[in-house]
Amino acid sequence: MAQGFIQRGHEVTIVTLSSKDTDFYELPSGCDRIALGVMGNSNSPVRAIKNNLQRLVAIRKAVKTTAPDVVISFLRITNITTILALLGTKIPLIVTEHNDLGAFSYGSLWETLRRLTYPLATGIVSVSKGVDEGFAAIPEEKRAVIYNPILVKDAGSFAELPKEADLQQKWLVSMGRLAKQKRFDLLLQAFSQIAPQYPDWQLIIMGKGELRSELIELRDELNLAERVVFTGALSNPFTVLRQGEMFVMASENEGFPMAHGEALACGLPVVCTDCPSGPREMIRQDVDGLLVPNRDTDALAAAMASLMSDESQRQQLSANAPEVLSRFGLEAIVSQWEILIKRLLER
Repeated sequence: MAQGFIQRGHEVTIVTLSSKDTDFYELPSGCDRIALGVMGNSNSPVRAIKNNLQRLVAIRKAVKTTAPDVVISFLRITNITTILALLGTKIPLIVTEHNDLGAFSYGSLWETLRRLTYPLATGIVSVSKGVDEGFAAIPEEKRAVIYNPILVKDAGSFAELPKEADLQQKWLVSMGRLAKQKRFDLLLQAFSQIAPQYPDWQLIIMGKGELRSELIELRDELNLAERVVFTGALSNPFTVLRQGEMFVMASENEGFPMAHGEALACGLPVVCTDCPSGPREMIRQDVDGLLVPNRDTDALAAAMASLMSDESQRQQLSANAPEVLSRFGLEAIVSQWEILIKRLLER
């Protein structure tokens, strides 16, 4: 989005609570950066209060120094913090919600703060219609659905992979944080049901997270040690996606799944769970992918097997997949943001 706004002639400053030494993504040329470095751990209630007050002060100061026409905030806790930090400034603030409120919670305290603070924002943007349903109590004129832009930035060089990744095999590819939400455990169980029938296929899982060791243990218990490769986080996953035959995810919930969209953009048909919310708004059944019931391991295995055994169907879905860029491309999404910002500022 920063790149899209800059291309339209807007000045963009990104403020992050983290410091620059934790950066994983590279910002576009022409984008200013203020890294506050206020992500300290709160090991006691007193420390938590102190840390959050410091964040409020730091955010307020940083935003005011940029003299912005509008502030756009992302992620629930940051949204709440930014609303509180900018109280009384009269600076227009749009908060962006990426998760289904009914499926993802940060705990009762933060949910109470969300209910109290979100109505104070100038506008609320949800990244899918499913996410927006959680804000029915807020007036429609303050709400909008704007999807995340799908953008493929291929660095060109092939990602360095573990030696277990076999380029002579056909690849099922998956990508995401190794966390409960993504249900890689279900994906492993589904793959274990069909792996013996498809010995020339490997499952490549890109991403890092707190469940890595647990998932590797499950992989080994399912006798998939040579069939499933965990690559860790890759700065250029697109070369791996383009090497794959299909993309598969078993997420329990999503907002608007960027990984699914990036896979489609790279020409991969997608097999995924029809979870709340987002996949059904991106994946077109039997056009560029297959949606299966949420948490249904058998259905996921069957859908994967149907494409693994039918090359012509894979190719047909693959040919339609890149159309995701015309549906959710950067130009179209930034235009929607510009229209929304103009409307909110003129109110």
